[in-house]
Amino acid sequence: MSQLILIPVCFLAGWIFKRTRIFPENSASVFGNFIIYISLPSLILANLPSLHWKPSLGFLIGMPWLVFGMSIPLFYAAARIFRWSSDTRTAVILCCGLGNTSFVGLPVLRMFYGEEITPSVLIADQFGTFLCLSIPGFILAVLESPTEKKEPNRNWIASILKKLFTFPPFLALLFSFFLRLFTIPESLHSAFKILGETLVPIALFTVGFQLNFEHPSSKFTPKTESWISPLTLGLIYKLLFAPSFILLVYRFFDVQPDHLRVSVLEAGMAPMITASIVSLQMGYRPDLSAAFPGIGTILSIPTLTFLYFLLENFF
Repeated sequence: MSQLILIPVCFLAGWIFKRTRIFPENSASVFGNFIIYISLPSLILANLPSLHWKPSLGFLIGMPWLVFGMSIPLFYAAARIFRWSSDTRTAVILCCGLGNTSFVGLPVLRMFYGEEITPSVLIADQFGTFLCLSIPGFILAVLESPTEKKEPNRNWIASILKKLFTFPPFLALLFSFFLRLFTIPESLHSAFKILGETLVPIALFTVGFQLNFEHPSSKFTPKTESWISPLTLGLIYKLLFAPSFILLVYRFFDVQPDHLRVSVLEAGMAPMITASIVSLQMGYRPDLSAAFPGIGTILSIPTLTFLYFLLENFF
């Protein structure tokens, strides 16, 4: 029940504090850095060293790769039908091909299934979503950029490796394998656990702080191409089609119920904030890139509730 109360309270608090200007404008960046450098690595080190690894975890890891991989041909086809520009197409793939599996995914899954679901969510997020953004997502973002098309940059492999090995949660993930060789002192485990628990309220507060209900084009050039079809199709894909696809495929492979639930609900999370930031930084339709996480997060509340009801009563 506490998780159920925590989610709307933190969301609303973030949104209110942004509008009342009690916190500085760059607060979201500061909170995000705290999560990336402190909360998420601590949560990983508190949970993954003791995780019992088994082949079925591969389905958790594979889910984001399937969702992202399927988004590429679908949105390339949609771009031809609706005559989207390459910038629009790339923005939709980056934002809606990947989900918010940590900032929102972790608190939502813990609300539904309790703290014991945390290791499974972290596996799906770090080995799945994060690596998918860092490798194929980054390659797509670089190859579609006008600069790359004019002046091909052969250092993108080095850029990918640099992103991977300077990302604190990924380093914590690697270090967690080393810690499996030892018995972690209870005091150290408790410290990691306490620091890791800060992720849920701070992440939800940060998402609420970043929510924007303005017209997607209101802060950008008014004469951009239409945002209605890419925004609508992108969110339909991310919130409805992707989890339905994962549910059908994983039921066919008879994935164990716990991993099925995590995979389907994580597949139905709102567009990934980090991927949207990458899209913004690369200049791919800033109006869409900024709108996807905020609008998607709000719309995901009823869709995730429906998915949870469906999984608990019929699967």
